[in-house]
Amino acid sequence: MPLQPYTPVLDNPYPQSEWEELSEFRYESDLHLMRGIEAVKIADGRDAEYIVAEPYTISYKLDGAPRQVTVPKGMLTDLASVPRAAWPFINRVGPHLEVSIVHDFLYIAWQDVPGYSARREDRKFSDELMLLGMRQANLSWLKRNAIYSAVRIGGDGAYNGVNSQRYVEIS
Repeated sequence: MPLQPYTPVLDNPYPQSEWEELSEFRYESDLHLMRGIEAVKIADGRDAEYIVAEPYTISYKLDGAPRQVTVPKGMLTDLASVPRAAWPFINRVGPHLEVSIVHDFLYIAWQDVPGYSARREDRKFSDELMLLGMRQANLSWLKRNAIYSAVRIGGDGAYNGVNSQRYVEIS
């Protein structure tokens, strides 16, 4: 039976005022992923997507104030969005995976916050939070800065693009 799309109820995960410093990134829950049995059949020549199987939470401090982001159960992800040509250097799975899932969520969440639209400052926040998470995961300086630079240079289309299917209902 195919999975049904749905839209989660979200708290706005983005800062609502200007900020200066992100710090103290922590993983608060384990990341649980699933891949449906039909995933390979519907991949259409590309890699099939994975599904966040349980809510997944990280915490951090924004200008010293504690904050959290929770990725909702049912979010679709392609793991770390690394172009195939870069796989020999940076794989889709590694110490950056967990924060890549949070980053994927922050790149689509604006679509599900009522009355919200894509904002340049929210994309910058998303990218900076990913950089902090990669540092926390002890990803090498070279790899984390290569990933960060790639999303800063090439992520505009992914952030501003409207994704029609972002979440699926799972039991």
